[in-house]
Formats: sequence, structure tokens, C-alpha cells
Amino acid sequence: MGKMFSITIAISAGVVAILIALTYPRYQREMRSAKARLLAGGTILKTDHGDIEYAVEGEGTPALSLHGAGGGYDQGLWAATMALGGGHKFISVSRYGYLRTPIPQNASIKTQAALYKDLLDHLRIQKVIVFGISAGGPSAMQFANDHPERTSALILLSAVSQASVPGDKPAFYIGIIHLIQRSDYGYWLMSQLLQPMILNLMGLPSYVYAKFTTAQKQLAQGMLDTMHPMSQRFQGTVNDGEMLQRCAVSTGNVSAPALILHAQDDTLVSYQHAENAREAIKRSRLSSFATAGHGLLREMNAVRQEVRAFLEPP
Repeated sequence: MGKMFSITIAISAGVVAILIALTYPRYQREMRSAKARLLAGGTILKTDHGDIEYAVEGEGTPALSLHGAGGGYDQGLWAATMALGGGHKFISVSRYGYLRTPIPQNASIKTQAALYKDLLDHLRIQKVIVFGISAGGPSAMQFANDHPERTSALILLSAVSQASVPGDKPAFYIGIIHLIQRSDYGYWLMSQLLQPMILNLMGLPSYVYAKFTTAQKQLAQGMLDTMHPMSQRFQGTVNDGEMLQRCAVSTGNVSAPALILHAQDDTLVSYQHAENAREAIKRSRLSSFATAGHGLLREMNAVRQEVRAFLEPP
């Protein structure tokens, strides 16, 4: 028995060594490329409320894009382009703790929203569509509440609206996600070789992925690729949860029309978040999807149609 165990361990170690030898050079090349892309694409603005990294892309109606957990300004650009389409000038930020935006001592959802206003003032943009995806939801709602005169519309996609509720991923799974986030190589390897598994951890049920077309799998890979290197996004993910535990999101002063898009089978951010947002925001409409999972990747064409109809009513 002991000999068989030793042989099994030796074989396993050999397989791991071969896997690393075959994949690590490519991983290193892609990380160098990702880091160079991030440095070239982002700009740091220093304000009275702290530093913020941002990027501006496109022409048209201004839209402030607030990324989800594991993201940054790059994920914000990707998500806004997917959901809102062309004809927009996207202002995408790296929220507190993501990429090159630091976490200040007084970090709160309210101070983060104030930082967005400073950025818009710097860019001389008076009014924006506010787009919040996943963990970007709380500060999107807070900005619309604190600065209604600067918000023309609010769009929430698979968005967090409060502290954790029944139906969210259990703490055990969140712990696994955080463990993966600490290793750039570990996340890269999973995103390349175990796409269904990593997407399942991110709230997309396996039965939804089983029905993905080739184009939808490529779309999912594009999303996963925006999160390299992952370790530079870990502290922001932890901070998101800590801020929500300290203070609830304010919505009583939101006056802009709001569109809430959410899947009933979202296993990362429970559908209850969408229902909560619908009840809390006066001029809101909830567009529900039965089987799409977190991020609504399978229904992205329908999402764009919903957003277009919302922003350009007949």
C-alpha cells in the first residue's frame, strides 16, 4: 500500500512538472503583455479624495463604467462595450484596491462615489449614464444618489445592491475564489484549461455553460482574459465586501431612470439583490432572465436590445 501511494505521488508530481513546463513560458509572455497593456491604457488622477486610475474610450454619449470584483478599468471598458454597444464615450475606472487605485484609510462607498465626481469634473463631463456590473453596483447606486444632477440614467447588470443575502455564494466558495485570486499563474491556468469550472465559481451554472455556443465561449474567454494579472485585483475584491458591511447603499435620492438586468439563477449575486434594487429605486425597471447566470453572457444580445430600448425609447 505504501509503495503504491509513493508511486501515485511520484506520477502526480511528474504530471504537474510537465504541465508547468508546457504552460509557464506562455503564461510569462501573456503576463508581460497584460502588464504592459494596463500601464499604457490607464491614467492616474490625483484628487482631494485620493488617487484614481481611469481610461476613456470611444465617442458619443458619456457613460461611467464601474467594474465588478476581480476587475479594473480594463474590465469596465470590456463590459460596457458588450452591454451598451457603440455610440458612447466610456469613462472606466479602477475602483478602490484594483490595479493602481489605492484603498484610502476612510474607504467607503460614499467616498468612492465622490472620487467619480472628481474625475468627471477633471474631464469636464457634466452628465453620464452610470453603468455598474456586479460589485460595481453599490457605488453606481451611491453616485446616482449623491449626484442626481450628474446622472442621466442608471444601468445595473448582475449587480450587488446590499450586503450578502441568502442565495449568494457561501463563504467557502468565496474563500476558494480569494485563494485563486492570490496566484496569477493559478488563475491563468484555470482560465485557460478549466473555463467551465472558473465560470461556475463566478456564478454561471454548469447547465448554462453546457448550452454556450462557440461564440459565447469566446466571449466568456474575453471576459476572463481582462482579469490578468489577477493578484493586482485581490485587495479590491476584499475591500468591496468590507465597505458593504460597514455602511448600506443610499438610494432615496436617486432620480434618474434605472434599468436592472439580472438572472434568476445567478449563483454569485443572488436575484434578491435585483429585487432589492427594484424596490429601493423609484424610477426603476427590472428585466429578468430565467437561465443566464452571473454576467448574463448567454443573453448578451438580449441585454444590448434591452439597454438600447431603455436609453432610446420610441
